[in-house]
Amino acid sequence: MKNRRNILWPWLGIPLLMLGTLAGCSGSQRMLQYETRPSPWKIYYVRTHHLSVGTTYHYEVRFRAQRFAIPKELLGSPGDIDEFESVTAPETAIHIGDTITLVFSHGVQEKSGTLSYGGRRVVRAQAIDETKVSLRGLDGRGAAVIELEASRP
Repeated sequence: MKNRRNILWPWLGIPLLMLGTLAGCSGSQRMLQYETRPSPWKIYYVRTHHLSVGTTYHYEVRFRAQRFAIPKELLGSPGDIDEFESVTAPETAIHIGDTITLVFSHGVQEKSGTLSYGGRRVVRAQAIDETKVSLRGLDGRGAAVIELEASRP
């Protein structure tokens, strides 16, 4: 009986061990793309590799050291939007470091419960103070203010 267990273990154990290792083969790399002294914003480019899905790319935004997300209630989306297709930080004479432009795709949750593609949205996010961010469309309409938690020192 002991000999049979010793013979079966390598044939069953090795494939199971390999399967467990391959299933866990995923990783993420974050690279800082934008940061300036007076600006409350940091922009990271994130590359995530999943064995089953492949490699995905997105941008992550931090506002005063906390992850920035657009609340789902604001756009009627099924979840908070915290991954962006593109983020720019234009510096003009009026807005030096306090405004960024966000591009993202989102789905819209219908009243029937179905999810429909809402297309791409482009909004400007402007820091008002330590905890408030103003969001508005490129045409200046559709303004909303997001209140964030105060960052810890």
